[in-house]
Amino acid sequence: MTTAQATYAGRTAALATKHGKGPLIATPLAAVGLEVVVTPLDTDSFGTFTGEVPRRGTPREVAVRKARAAIEASGLDVGLASEGSFGPHPAMPGVTTDLELVVLVDDRLGVTVSERVVTTATAAASLEATAATSSAELERFCNQVGFPDQALICRPADGTRQAITKAITSLDGLHRAIRAATGASRDRRAVVETDLRAHLCPTRRVVIVEAATRLARRLASRCPRCETPGFGQVGVETGLPCRWCGLPTDAPAALVDGCARCDFRQRRPVAGDADPSTCPACNP
Repeated sequence: MTTAQATYAGRTAALATKHGKGPLIATPLAAVGLEVVVTPLDTDSFGTFTGEVPRRGTPREVAVRKARAAIEASGLDVGLASEGSFGPHPAMPGVTTDLELVVLVDDRLGVTVSERVVTTATAAASLEATAATSSAELERFCNQVGFPDQALICRPADGTRQAITKAITSLDGLHRAIRAATGASRDRRAVVETDLRAHLCPTRRVVIVEAATRLARRLASRCPRCETPGFGQVGVETGLPCRWCGLPTDAPAALVDGCARCDFRQRRPVAGDADPSTCPACNP
């Protein structure tokens, strides 16, 4: 039995979820001896992808609030939650990134541990449609995103919060949703987009599993000073020297690992040098 298993063997964590994400997170965390039980909560109250309920706070802050809600609802002392966030890629215009975060709150140890994965591989896509949009164009979009395994959402293009249809998994249902959305929109246009809720988005589920796997690995790493599980990367130090001129760049020069409980920190220097394209002197 590993030291992390000694910490979590026989312990149970409450997972805050509205839909079936239990196995996605439970299977990786079984490697550290943690049993995960689903605690059904209305996680839409923390924010929705379609904006009816705005998310308040960073993804990590929201995930922590979800995990604490699971602790309160279950009476257990370990809570789990995940949170997904989509936005534009900082360096590639027109490309959407998916950030998936999994958080564990352990009130017995007094720690909060999280891991995340950022990817561009998730099927985030949209199409503007009208009542006259051809079936051929709709079918091309559906094939592109992997419909019907990947479900769709249809909403009025003008931002009206009425006539939003989620979890669309048939072409007939899509046509009905477009008619309803265009009828409710002032400009008679609708937006068809991928339903990014995890139980309806296969590509997101893969990323959530990877984030949970990273969390399990982090829980298996203990602090060299106080032996608390969850030791791992907490920051970076920039300044890797440019390959051409040797001046510091914004590229990471060292990764900083830290404890989830005490203030112990440890540097891991990055070998090599930085590409001149990232150098403010060589590529101003």
